[in-house]
Amino acid sequence: MDELGHILREARETKGLTLAEVQAETRISPRYLEALESGEYDLLPTQTHVRGFLRNYARFLGLDPEPLLERYELTQSQRKPRQKSVIVDASEPIAPPINAALPDEPVFFNPVNKEVEAGTVPSGRGFNSESILRLIIIAALLVMIFLAAQRFIPLLTGQGDGTAELTEGITNVIEDLTGQATATAVAQPTDEFLPSSVLTSTTRNNPQAAGTSEGIIATPVPTRPNLPPMDSINLIVDVLERSFLEVTIDGDVVFTGIARADDHFEWEAQDEAKILTGNGAGIYVTINDTELGRLGERGENIEESWQTTN
Repeated sequence: MDELGHILREARETKGLTLAEVQAETRISPRYLEALESGEYDLLPTQTHVRGFLRNYARFLGLDPEPLLERYELTQSQRKPRQKSVIVDASEPIAPPINAALPDEPVFFNPVNKEVEAGTVPSGRGFNSESILRLIIIAALLVMIFLAAQRFIPLLTGQGDGTAELTEGITNVIEDLTGQATATAVAQPTDEFLPSSVLTSTTRNNPQAAGTSEGIIATPVPTRPNLPPMDSINLIVDVLERSFLEVTIDGDVVFTGIARADDHFEWEAQDEAKILTGNGAGIYVTINDTELGRLGERGENIEESWQTTN
């Protein structure tokens, strides 16, 4: 065993490592590691492999590879050339050395050129989960900026509230992101389905309320059947479109929130039933088996109440 190999073996044994454990970390064949420790460099494929494996092995053991490489070069210059016997294990691929070749030697790519102490693994090229997440965040920010501009620029220039531009902008952005036309229409802004801060109360089937209210603007409504005198009110609500809905039965609010299409509700009132909605076309009402139909137009704020006659 030469002096260089003795240094390597002593450093490995000091760390309490076997050749198999070193191979698992450096991916250098145990036979090549043993050849380095015994100074039998001719058993490795080329001098370039010797230099690369020696550098990696020294770094793994926490040694400075440069003095060891200089000692190896000095040893090689003093040795007489002899016929090289190369050990090739067909079951173990030969790991090429790192890019540390001399200027007159070919450069090899070394898959094990890593800092073992840091425990880092090189990431592959191309997209990974982190870069995809960044692209999604950037796209979301761009969409938000675009929609805000579509909404508020018309307000600043006096060209309307920007609702039409906003809807068209959303559709265009979705088409750009998905690469295809959207299959469904973009929903109207939520505020069209919510009651405004000051609702225009439309009184239907409630003559008493009509005689006591001042400043109420009557809204034309479709002709609907008259209700007979009622001892109680069986109120059935079928939701046809997404709508804000608030229902009050005998003075108690029994439902308030966003009702969705195909929702079905039924309540029984002894004195009064009242409905408040931000989308008249989305609410279909039946009272005591009499179908009153839709309460109004799409996006129309409606407030209606019905009383018993007792």
